[in-house]
Amino acid sequence: MRTGIIGRGVSGLAAARLAEAAGHKIKFFEDTPCSPEKTSICILAGFDLLIVSPGVPPCSPVYLAALASGVELISEMEFGARHFGGPMLAITGTNGKTTTTELTVHLLQALGVDARPAGNIGFPLCDICADILDGRTGKGVLPVIEVSSFQLERCFKFNPFAAVLLNITSDHLNRYHDCMDEYAATKFKIFDRIPVERRVAGLSLRETSEFKLPVCEGNKITVSGDGLRYDEKLIVRQQETQLNGPHNLENLAAALELVQIYLGGDALFSPVLKKAVCEFTTGRHRLEQVAEHSGVVFINDSKATNPASVIVALQTVSVPGRKNVNIILGGLDKNMDFSSLLGVSDFMKKGFITGQCRQAIFDTLSRSFPCELFDTFKDAVTAASRNSVAGDIVLLSPACASMDMFKDYKDRGDQFRDLVSNPDIIHQ
Repeated sequence: MRTGIIGRGVSGLAAARLAEAAGHKIKFFEDTPCSPEKTSICILAGFDLLIVSPGVPPCSPVYLAALASGVELISEMEFGARHFGGPMLAITGTNGKTTTTELTVHLLQALGVDARPAGNIGFPLCDICADILDGRTGKGVLPVIEVSSFQLERCFKFNPFAAVLLNITSDHLNRYHDCMDEYAATKFKIFDRIPVERRVAGLSLRETSEFKLPVCEGNKITVSGDGLRYDEKLIVRQQETQLNGPHNLENLAAALELVQIYLGGDALFSPVLKKAVCEFTTGRHRLEQVAEHSGVVFINDSKATNPASVIVALQTVSVPGRKNVNIILGGLDKNMDFSSLLGVSDFMKKGFITGQCRQAIFDTLSRSFPCELFDTFKDAVTAASRNSVAGDIVLLSPACASMDMFKDYKDRGDQFRDLVSNPDIIHQ
């Protein structure tokens, strides 16, 4: 079988590894700028299957040529799913995917399941499948897949055992023609081949969604005060855990829903599970305190790449009634609507705005609280630090992607941590 792979990033390399392990003959096609005349549709038409990496935009010449070739075009995740013979769990949503995936894996592993994080979290599903074919991993592994909308676009047979859709807020609208309905419809695809009783909708999504959700009957866990209950029995109180904020209560509820669907409700009351819940901590770059100097707290929330996640951050770390947050915003624009941040302006002392879309953010927010533009990230961090006094918070919560100035959100968070650890930056 001749298989063409579009994109040579992490997903493309994983797809190539699985394809070769399965006996395919492969050829890479790069996502490089070229005119439609130079894009060889005829060459692509000579393949039996085309696999596209999620980072390749649908408007790129090679993607358009692949569509025009008439050859089946699928995502790396779809290719992996077609080669995986066992059950899978899947998690999507605009925010909270990574934490919920990590938490689900942590809980299942504590209960003796060989669960592995996969998908958008950094471990392509194709790599897990290739490991099985190569004998490096046993066949009993359970992938818990963090699924992006980009991966779902070219999925046609993806059929997880159960799935969660956490939430839908403004993001990636540059890819979806500024149309939230198109973005939402792509997210809903995660449920296409899942029975309604194994579909889970995030707690707030069920209550406030502006979209017509597919039927979801997998939700069995309820919130009572700050605790989560199943069949009216208390599982855990949030104050017993290391998960702060209402968003993390929703993430925990979603992870527990997947546990009860996969293992049954009795598993939720295992002492082993409660211990695992209470021990779990979120990963780096998510409301991570990285420094404190002279009473000023520095928080790295670099993973906040859209306005909704910034709102969650402010609601979690700020002190009601005090304008004590100096926030660093800006980065790569995804045609998002930043006006929702006006609703949390009461938390803001000042906005320090940098990156490719800094002017758009400034124009939206400067009517409500002081904002200033900066040419470099270092200048913004320095100014925010020097504008702070004891009791203030310097919060990196950019509301934007990072790739205008950084390798990824982790690189951005690491650079923030390094800057605020430098005495020359934080002191005048």
